[in-house]
Amino acid sequence: MSVNHTVLKQSLALMMISGLFIYFLWMDIALYHNVQHIAPVLPNSKRSHDKSSSLISPFTGLSVKMMMMDPINNYILTPIAQLFNYATSFSEKCYVITPNMISFTGLVFAGFAARCVVSDNIIRQRIAVLLFQGRTWCDALDGIVARARMGMVKHASLRSTPGYVIDGLADTLGFTAFLVGCYYYLRRWPPNESHYRVLSSKEHLEKNGGHAGENGSQTNWTARRLFYVVFCFGMQIAVSAFFWDRYIHSYSELLETPQSTVGTAMAQNEQLKSAFTWMIMWFWRVCNAHCLIQFLLIAIVMGNMWMMSSLMQTS
Repeated sequence: MSVNHTVLKQSLALMMISGLFIYFLWMDIALYHNVQHIAPVLPNSKRSHDKSSSLISPFTGLSVKMMMMDPINNYILTPIAQLFNYATSFSEKCYVITPNMISFTGLVFAGFAARCVVSDNIIRQRIAVLLFQGRTWCDALDGIVARARMGMVKHASLRSTPGYVIDGLADTLGFTAFLVGCYYYLRRWPPNESHYRVLSSKEHLEKNGGHAGENGSQTNWTARRLFYVVFCFGMQIAVSAFFWDRYIHSYSELLETPQSTVGTAMAQNEQLKSAFTWMIMWFWRVCNAHCLIQFLLIAIVMGNMWMMSSLMQTS
């Protein structure tokens, strides 16, 4: 009976992942199609997609930043945040709530997620994933509200505002808190080496400082080794986030800045639409910090954080 139940859960998980993959692939094709219809920025003109629209679309405010966002954020959480703001007129009616307050709310979600992920209960860990997605949703909403109050439709970072710094600080603290929670979970319930290699002997474990986790399984994952793996993964996220933000700014200046002549504007637009540019953008979509943390969340939902820890070690 338990075997059938496990097979059923694995089949449902496979169907869910396959469905998301097909959806993301379809949306990527639609995004590429929309990019091909972007008009050039001619002298003394603005892009047509910068104009306000009453329609809710995942591609509202199409920009370089949107082309570089991870699929879950771009195709699920951000459209939901847009729909919420459109349906409730949140940016207009709730003016007392600032985007910085929304960023702080996201940090609170991350704190609760970190607390839940420490548990060995798979239900609580999945609740932790939902809470952290709530943090990501708040991260999308604060930008939508800030841009709406500035009369801006284009999906771009507001680098000249204090909210840009506060948003980045909230992201850093939220990611750090969640990774600390993952570390304490792995320390309490260390990965069983039998998942991917033969168990070491008891003498080898004792010699190398190994210990048994609270579940009684032998492991040679010491606290120092676990800290090293999680720390390196955190640094990978930090480096990715730094360069992702830097190149968004650079690509925006290169591909979206109005040009002085029609010829340069046409050349700029041609480069924006090129397959080479799309490949670069797609690389950043799957390698940015948000996408890396989404991989971790998927592993937690599957009850396989130990698998992600081994991938962290080899990456």
